[in-house]
Amino acid sequence: MNVFFDVQGTLISGGRPRPRVREVFLELAEMGHHPYLWSSGGGGYAAVAARQLGIEDIVFGCFSKFAALPVSVDFVVDDQRDFAESRGGYTIPPFDGDPNDDELWKVVERLRD
Repeated sequence: MNVFFDVQGTLISGGRPRPRVREVFLELAEMGHHPYLWSSGGGGYAAVAARQLGIEDIVFGCFSKFAALPVSVDFVVDDQRDFAESRGGYTIPPFDGDPNDDELWKVVERLRD
């Protein structure tokens, strides 16, 4: 399954990365999923975020949310409810900087069901 993660507010907020991004992406890959990043800021911004998050070796691609994609979007993780629900997926609470945040693990749990 191709799992697309929003960047701003979902994985990064105020320049701070959400905790456990790398562990969650590794777990998803082990489960056979293909994690991608996309952003309304464009594919270049998503690629910079991948480097900042230390996941550039795990993500299958970085894209603009508004570009034609070379792969299907099977599941979306986004902090914007309308965007996540309209594309099938999971609405995650916006990251508020809490270093103990575990919200990303709920994505893994959801995809295990």
